Amino acid sequence: MDKTNKPEQAFDEAFQVCDEVRKRVLEFLDKVTQADSEKRPQKQEWSIGEVAHHLILVENRYRDQMIKVIQTGREGEFDRETVQSERPFPLEDVADITKAPKGKASKPVEPSHCLPIDELREQLHQLRAETKAQLILHRSRELGDLWHKHPRLGAMTLYEKIRLIGYHELKHLAQMKRCLPES
Repeated sequence: MDKTNKPEQAFDEAFQVCDEVRKRVLEFLDKVTQADSEKRPQKQEWSIGEVAHHLILVENRYRDQMIKVIQTGREGEFDRETVQSERPFPLEDVADITKAPKGKASKPVEPSHCLPIDELREQLHQLRAETKAQLILHRSRELGDLWHKHPRLGAMTLYEKIRLIGYHELKHLAQMKRCLPES
């Protein structure tokens, strides 16, 4: 975060990234039938419904991690310049599989198959409201000085962690779009 920004502005900008992507995800899912949501493009690839469920699991996990850091984290645990210079690629590149390598989902965020797409869509909508409601309590706190260590990307500020939710969803939105048959 630019140190001239106020925490509230940095918070709002971080959520703007993931809210815009979530809107696009929900608009896409509005056009998906239950049958389409269950089709896997390849046997080992996730269906649209599985991707949607994965997005729910990831956001829940990330939100819980952020709350824990807010409650227990020590400010300034990492040096921003060092972290950014050691990062394997810019966080924004998470959205583009041609720039950031594909990762393997850990067990806690592996999705279930054949869940009702209408319920997944509603959960995605409600989840963002819940995430914001829990984090908005800390909007005026400087979250750019609190860090979470991501297993692949290394340390990131909580503002970066919020934006990461959006970048991650953007990558998976492209994946879901490839699952639908051409119309």
